[in-house]
Amino acid sequence: MKSIVIKNHEVTSKLPLGFTYQNQTLTIPKNTQYQDPIKITVADDNNESFEIVVLENTSVKIILELASNDTDENNYKFNLIAKPNSIVKYLLVSELSSKKAVLEHNFKAERDSKLELIGGFVSDVLVAKLSVNLAGEGAEVKMRAVAVSSFDNNQTIDVHITHNAPNTYGDMTNIGIANKNGKIVLNGVEKIEKGMKNANAFQTLKGIITSDTASVEVNPILLIDEYDVKAGHGATIGKIQEDVLFYLRSRGLTQKEAEKLIINGFIRPIVDEIDDEPLKERFVHVVNSRI
Repeated sequence: MKSIVIKNHEVTSKLPLGFTYQNQTLTIPKNTQYQDPIKITVADDNNESFEIVVLENTSVKIILELASNDTDENNYKFNLIAKPNSIVKYLLVSELSSKKAVLEHNFKAERDSKLELIGGFVSDVLVAKLSVNLAGEGAEVKMRAVAVSSFDNNQTIDVHITHNAPNTYGDMTNIGIANKNGKIVLNGVEKIEKGMKNANAFQTLKGIITSDTASVEVNPILLIDEYDVKAGHGATIGKIQEDVLFYLRSRGLTQKEAEKLIINGFIRPIVDEIDDEPLKERFVHVVNSRI
């Protein structure tokens, strides 16, 4: 796996062959299939902003690690542009200690490009706004996000997908897990603009609470201005099913062990995508410490 470290708006590590970084824009060359993931670490920066451009006919997996122990206000603004016929798998891991963090991330998918976006959020107080613009015909996005909050953690995850071209596909599955007095708000908005025929829009939002003082709010919203489309959404909030917990406890697990096992199953799709072992271990540790 190749690693890129960005600090104070500058790349402090060697760039992979063919990559360029200029004016806070990282450009990944065209006509290339990368077998190994590219890990980008934004290290202890406040008010960081930069853009990633994946050029035509390129296939790449990107892991973006956003981590900071700074408790002051943090603001981040990132952009990712997938050029025509590119395939991008993108994993975002956010672990911020800030008591007031705002993360804005805009994605643009051009003609026949495919985005698979995965987000793992274990920050203290965070508002994350993830916006996807399906700008070209045939563009696709699949979004999966998991937020875990515990003692005094308050996270709001806004996911917006807009169909600005015909024959596009958008699917989001977002999960919020809250323990102790943790709070999570999941907003899922998908909009199909007028004239964007044969667009497909689907969303699933799920909230899981493991404490009587925890709070999860889910808001699935579909805005459709075209008739010739397929769309659907669903949302659930609740505690872990008692019969599932009873079954696991009957096999010798404690209540806490059973809850951790089930919740680790929910976060597994995120964990399996983290190719960096230290980052994977830290993410799993933080999640389990919050359950």
